[in-house]
Amino acid sequence: MELEKIQYPVSPTVPKLVLDNLIAAIENGKIRVGQELPPERELADKFGISRNSLRESLSILNFIGIVENRGNRKVLVKNADYFRKANSLLELSYSPDTFTDFMEFRRTNEREIARLACQRATEEDLERLRKSVERLERDETDYLADVQFHVDLACASHNTIFATMLDYVNCLILELRMRFFEREDYHGKTAEAHRRIYEAVKARDEELAVYEMGRHLKIIENYEDQGTTESGVKA
Repeated sequence: MELEKIQYPVSPTVPKLVLDNLIAAIENGKIRVGQELPPERELADKFGISRNSLRESLSILNFIGIVENRGNRKVLVKNADYFRKANSLLELSYSPDTFTDFMEFRRTNEREIARLACQRATEEDLERLRKSVERLERDETDYLADVQFHVDLACASHNTIFATMLDYVNCLILELRMRFFEREDYHGKTAEAHRRIYEAVKARDEELAVYEMGRHLKIIENYEDQGTTESGVKA
């Protein structure tokens, strides 16, 4: 399968590069829905990126339901139109103008999610949260464990709107999370914050859970501010 690489006037982020090139391959009939993607080595060489960067991009596509893992194979399961919508989500995630909007959404909703989880979480919910916390503590590169904790917490609120919206928003900010995990101490502070939130929910301490969630989100904002100060632009 011969894929053509798109030429850009300015270098794009890696996930956008992968998405754009796969959209072009679908439109040109070189990849079809239900078809297995070419081997990672071939894709990485064609796109001019490392295999690790390709895997990170494919993990995003897997998370948002474009690619499915079937054993050792990666199969395309969505069409070009769905790809374009996913691409617009990723563009939002690395736009410096939307970070404040994301954080306002998260402060408003995730603190209330923490409160409701204290009231409504079942033993099964608490067990899922515990596993998410421990998964992140074990692996400092596992940014998807960070995602899973917040999704699990939203599910523990037993509010279907919160759970659906958090899942959607996590798609938007997944690429941002990947970049934050490259920063010094981010993993450690995030893992500790998740542990504190979990313990508060387990203890059914609503005020503490709300406080710890707010504290966690403030840490995230501080890391974004540090990125702006160090580079002169948003991370």
